[in-house]
Amino acid sequence: MNRKETLELLIEIEEAIEHFETRIDNAEWSNAWGLGSEFSNIAKKNTHNIIIYGMCIGRLNERFTKQLNKLK
Repeated sequence: MNRKETLELLIEIEEAIEHFETRIDNAEWSNAWGLGSEFSNIAKKNTHNIIIYGMCIGRLNERFTKQLNKLK
């Protein structure tokens, strides 16, 4: 993998991280003000999804760091 491909991969990873952060924000908003505040089963599912999205972000951060170290 050359430098350009690595940089493109880093951009894709960063975009994926932003995507999961947006999904976390949406789920938190739903629990506070949306249907999650009305129905406990939706709030439970949102809370579960927030945990899963956090794990995805953690794994993406590991991949990002690994690729970043390859650039040095």
